[in-house]
Amino acid sequence: MRLPALRLGLLAAPLLAALLVGQSAAPAAAQGRFAPGPCWFTPPEGEAAACGTLLVPERRDRPGSRLLRLPVAVLRSTADTPAPDPVVYIEGGPGASVFGAEEPAEERMESWWELSAPFRRTRDFVLFDQRGVGRAEPDTNCPELDALAAPEPRPSPPARRTAAEEDAIRACAQRLQAAGVDVTAFSTPAIADDVADLADALGVPRVNLFAISYGTRVALEVLRRHGGRVRAAVLDAVYPPDVNAREEEAWLSHRALKRLFDDCTASRSCRAAFPDLEARFRRLLAKLDEAPTEVAVGDPMVPLTVRLDGRTAVAAVLEAMADGDSLARLPQAVDAAVRGRLYRLARNAPNPWLGDPDTAEGMAFSIECRETVNAADPARIAADRRRWSWAAPATGSADDPGRRACARWPAGTREAIERLPVASPVPALLLSGAYDPVTPPEWGERAAFTLPAGRHMVFRAAGHVVTAGDPCALETAAAFLDTPDPAAVRECRSAARPPRFVTE
Repeated sequence: MRLPALRLGLLAAPLLAALLVGQSAAPAAAQGRFAPGPCWFTPPEGEAAACGTLLVPERRDRPGSRLLRLPVAVLRSTADTPAPDPVVYIEGGPGASVFGAEEPAEERMESWWELSAPFRRTRDFVLFDQRGVGRAEPDTNCPELDALAAPEPRPSPPARRTAAEEDAIRACAQRLQAAGVDVTAFSTPAIADDVADLADALGVPRVNLFAISYGTRVALEVLRRHGGRVRAAVLDAVYPPDVNAREEEAWLSHRALKRLFDDCTASRSCRAAFPDLEARFRRLLAKLDEAPTEVAVGDPMVPLTVRLDGRTAVAAVLEAMADGDSLARLPQAVDAAVRGRLYRLARNAPNPWLGDPDTAEGMAFSIECRETVNAADPARIAADRRRWSWAAPATGSADDPGRRACARWPAGTREAIERLPVASPVPALLLSGAYDPVTPPEWGERAAFTLPAGRHMVFRAAGHVVTAGDPCALETAAAFLDTPDPAAVRECRSAARPPRFVTE
C-alpha cells in the first residue's frame, strides 16, 4: 500500500545551524543518535537543506542491539523565522522509499521541493527513509525478486512463476539473516519509535506529522505511543490499525467498482454512452475466467503480453481507479473491453510478479506478514469472499501470493494492543478519496471516531492519496498544520464535485 506524496515543515534556524556543525541542542541521550553529514543532492537556487543520519536500535527490547542508519533530509522553510515545530513526512508502502532506490537523487528531490513548498512557507519539511528502505542501512530490498519482475514478452506459466518466486523469497530471507539482519525487527511500532527518536535528535519539543497510506498507520501508532510529542497530524488515505485489509479484500473491490458503476448510472451522458455497464462488466469477468485471453500491450519494438482473466481484469480497473488521473476515462475503457477491445484495460493490469524495484520487499514482507496476512481471520476472509465474490472472482484460489510469501518469510507476531483503535486528543485532518480501492473513506471515518479533535474530508472524484492529485487538498493540509483547528478547515470545491466521465 503506497503511492507518491510529500510535504513537510520546519526547524528553527539556530537548530538547523547546530545540526550542520554537529552541535544539536537535543538532550545528551539523543545527540549520539544523529550524525550530521553532507546532502546527496543539490538544493535548487534559493533553497537550503540540512542532512544527516539517524541511528536507531534494531531491537529496543534488547540492550546493546546494533544500530540501523536512516537517512534524513530537512528541507528548510522559506520563512524568515520558521515555526519551531517541523513537519515530519511518513511515507506509505510498506517498503517505499522517500529518496528512491533507483532514480537519480536530483530528479527525485525535484518533486519534493515542489510538493513541500506549501508547508515550507512556515516550517521545515523533514524527510527520512524508514528502516530497511531505500538509502537506509541495511537495505532489505530483494534483488532476487526484482530480477523476476522484469517485463516478459509472454506471461510465464503460473506454476513456473510460483516456484521461481518461492525460491527467490527463501534466498532473500537467508541472505539477509546471514548478514545479521533481524527481519522480525521491522514493524509499525518500531517505525513509530524511530519517528520519536527523530524528533529527539532534531531537538524540537513537538513535531507535526504528514502521512499517506501505510504511513498513516505509523502516524496513528506515533499518536498512541508518543502522542505528547505531536502538535497536529494530517492523515491522507487512512489505514487504521483495527482493520485488516486481507479480511476485507473482496469488499474493497466491490465498493470501489459499485462507486464507479453507480456514478456512471447517475450521469446522464455516461449512462447513455455506456448503458448497463455493471451487468456487462460482470459478464466479461465470467467470460475471462472461462477463457483467459492474452493481450498485447507493449510497443511493437518491445513486445509485451498480459494474460487477462477475471481477477486480472478487476485488478486493472482498481489500478486505474487508484490513480485519479485515469478515472475520467475508466467507464470508456471498461465499455471498450466489454466490446472486445481489451488493450486499454489490460495495460493497467499490475505485474503478476511479487518483485518491485521501487519496494524493499524484505521490510514489506516483515510488516505485511506480521500485521496483515498472518494476523487475518480465515473465517472472516471466507465470509468476505462469499458475499462479494463477483468483485474478486478468483480470490481465494490456490495461487495466493500473500500466503505463499509469508509461509517462507520469518516475521514477528502482532501484539493485541496494536489492533485497538487509536484514541488521541491531537488535532488531526483526515483525507479520503471516494474512489480509493485501497484505503476507503469508511476507514477514515472509523479512525476519526476516536480522534475527538479530528476532521474527516472525503473527495468525491479522488482515488488513493488525495494530496497527490488535488492542489486544494494539499493547500488545505498545509493550512491545517498552520492552524490545527478542525472547525476552521475550509472545504475544497473539488471535494464535493463528482467525476466528469469522458464519453466520446
